[in-house]
Order: sequence, then C-alpha cells, then structure tokens
Amino acid sequence: MTERTFVSETSGPIVLALSVPVGSVRVQVLDSLTTARVVLRTDDTTGPAADAVNRARSVQNGQAFGIEVPEMPGNVTVQSRRGNRIVQSVSTVYGSVTGVTIVNGRVVSGGTNTMQTVSLIEATVCLPPHSSIAVVSQSADAAVFGYVDRMEFRSVSGDLDADGVRELRANTTSGDIHVGRVTEQVTARSVSGDIEVGLYDGRGATLSATSGDIRVQATSGAAGPLSANSVSGDVRISGARHLNVSANTVSGRVRNG
Repeated sequence: MTERTFVSETSGPIVLALSVPVGSVRVQVLDSLTTARVVLRTDDTTGPAADAVNRARSVQNGQAFGIEVPEMPGNVTVQSRRGNRIVQSVSTVYGSVTGVTIVNGRVVSGGTNTMQTVSLIEATVCLPPHSSIAVVSQSADAAVFGYVDRMEFRSVSGDLDADGVRELRANTTSGDIHVGRVTEQVTARSVSGDIEVGLYDGRGATLSATSGDIRVQATSGAAGPLSANSVSGDVRISGARHLNVSANTVSGRVRNG
C-alpha cells in the first residue's frame, strides 16, 4: 500500500481544489474538525498508481488549498469495485490494444502496447464546516457526506453523490449527478447520465441532459426560475407549481406536478 496525508496550514473553512484523474473521492464534513485533511492511498506499492500518489503535490494560499494527483503514463487500466461489479477504467491508451490477454483482471500477455492493470487511487477528504470543494477528474466518482458551501464537479465518466450544498456546479459526460439538497443555486449538465435533486429550495436551477433523466423535488421555500431540459430523457418536477418552470424534452416525457 502507498499512502500520503496532506493537512491544511490554516484552521477554519477552506476552499479545496482536488484533481484526481482516475480513482474515487470520499468527502466528509465534520463539525469537530478545525483543519482540512486529505489522504491519498492505493493498494499498490509500486507501479503507476503508487508513483502518482508519491508525486502528488499540494499548494496553499490563505484559505485556498489545492492538491493535484498527476495522470498515470502509458497504457493503464484501473480496476475498482462498485457494489458487486468489477469496473475497469482506462486511463491512457497509446496505439492498438488488440490481442491483449487478461486473466482474473490482470493483463498477462500482448504486444508492445500491453496495458498494465493498477489499483484504484482513493482520496479521503475531511473538511471543517462551511468549507467548499472542487473535484476535477476523468473518471473518478465523488461522494460527499455532510453539507458544503460551494461545490464544483467536473468529470468525463465519474458520478457525483452529495448530501447537501448551498451552490452546486456539476458537469459530466456519462456520469450521474445526485444531490440530496440544494439551498441556493444549482447548474448541472450531463450528456448520458441522470440528474437528480432530492430537495430543492434554492433561488435558481439550470439542469440539462442529452439522453439522461432529470428529477427535481422542489420545496415551498424555493423561488425563482427552474429550467430542466433533456433531449431523449424523461423530466419529472414535483412541488414546483409556485415557481417559474421551463421543462422540455424531445422524445421523453415531462411531468410537472
């Protein structure tokens, strides 16, 4: 196992920017915490994943705290587990991978372009209350437990699952976006993933998907415009009759109740 720990130099709420190209991010907001802590780990002791953890760098400027995990070079596939499924994410591929032989999830033979299977890079983040976070990745999933002030999430194929946020900006190509509660503003876009807001009592929402479904449950405290648009997915908005709603889909169904 390879592991490194980063601790913020200042106390109180921080703005954390975390870049993890491939892996998983788990964020927890703790009322008792006064400084932020980020732990990067992988089961590998050598190889691309271990090298990436060892080469991760951090920078801090006041309450702004940044951590960057570099991309893994070469032909690398990352193996992880989601529930009962084994998921393999390709980090970088150069040339053809035709003729590769895989046994029990490990590449055992192939040509000069053989891929190497490495373990997941996991980022465990602990934040003081009222902190904000930005996560940038290629295919890392992010799970946020607790309430954050602002959050930005950008990924190609990663999922976002957050308990609650005051202001959210999320953009993913094939991942799902799920947030339990938004109290001010949300802008979320996914090409083929679903978007869901469990409780919305904010002041402005812009949600768009190409082939994914959109679901929003508004509360009586919500106000302002709510826009939800999908090309081929379903759009379902509940509790929003008192809002200025714009809901459209080309080939899906729209329900606004």
